[in-house]
Amino acid sequence: MVRPAGSLLPAGFSSHALRVLQKVQRGLSPVELVYTSHEHWPFQPGLTVHTRPILHISVLDSSFNPPTLAHLALAKSPPPSCHGVSTHASTSFGLDYDAKLLLLSIRNADKSMKPGDATHIQRLEMMQLLSQDLCSTDNTKTEYDCPSPVNGNIAIAIIDEPTFVGKSTTLLRFLQTRLASPINSSSLSNTTDRQDGAYSLPHPKLTFLLGFDTLERLFSPKYYPSEEIMTQMLRGFLSPNEEDCRIVCAHRTSPGVGQTSQKELHGKAQEVAQEFIASGRIILIDIGAREQTYSSSEVRAKVAAGGEAWKWLVTAVIANYIMGNALYAQPTF
Repeated sequence: MVRPAGSLLPAGFSSHALRVLQKVQRGLSPVELVYTSHEHWPFQPGLTVHTRPILHISVLDSSFNPPTLAHLALAKSPPPSCHGVSTHASTSFGLDYDAKLLLLSIRNADKSMKPGDATHIQRLEMMQLLSQDLCSTDNTKTEYDCPSPVNGNIAIAIIDEPTFVGKSTTLLRFLQTRLASPINSSSLSNTTDRQDGAYSLPHPKLTFLLGFDTLERLFSPKYYPSEEIMTQMLRGFLSPNEEDCRIVCAHRTSPGVGQTSQKELHGKAQEVAQEFIASGRIILIDIGAREQTYSSSEVRAKVAAGGEAWKWLVTAVIANYIMGNALYAQPTF
């Protein structure tokens, strides 16, 4: 007998998610944590001190409508140093990120909620189920997989910011405040493993995990007042002297898009992004021959069409959740 997906959620998760969602929707807070795997996140579980000056956090920002195996593979992808990237900054990475964040924006620069879509709460519930798969030892392998010594240091958040540049600024401010909060700073000050004055709070550094279609939107001038302003904002976002973010982007093969057209799409985005690709601020990776073809829109279309072919595109627990909540039974427009 299949266990109902709702019973796999932590007690009180949905009611808490609703409270913080309403808080963000009302403009009372720009970003809120819906779930953390332990109270000291983003510090690693069981550790009271982070010995390096940088705390590397991956941010998987998506609509999660629904999460697919492509989301899981991208979330499990190792940091840039494991992909053979020889940039100076990549040497501070270990075999995995120090912490991982699944992020849902209640506003999107290019997408709006349509009839038949999963609600925000349903997406957050599926994100929590995805985080459980992310913690599992049954790893989704990619060409560049590295062994991961740290599992389970995961959080889920919602944000009211439609652009990546804005998300970066908001998240960095939020994380710096959280790292300095009493619950974290007290654990650092009380540790017996350091000498007085020998330790300071680490600086959060964000790596955004994207699909290629999202990368194209990031470098599209139509989302900015002008191309000049776009370049200025992106340099502030990606420059090591400013917000110092990175982008890890999965190659994508879209169903129904011919190979030549796909190469043209890649070429247009890379032309604009070449400055950042050349400097190692953007890294393109493979997440798997099958996974790179999967998309949430394909899942929704196949569910609406009937049959069970869509189940191969998601994890078993997400498939169970979709069926249990009768999601996507009608085509979305």
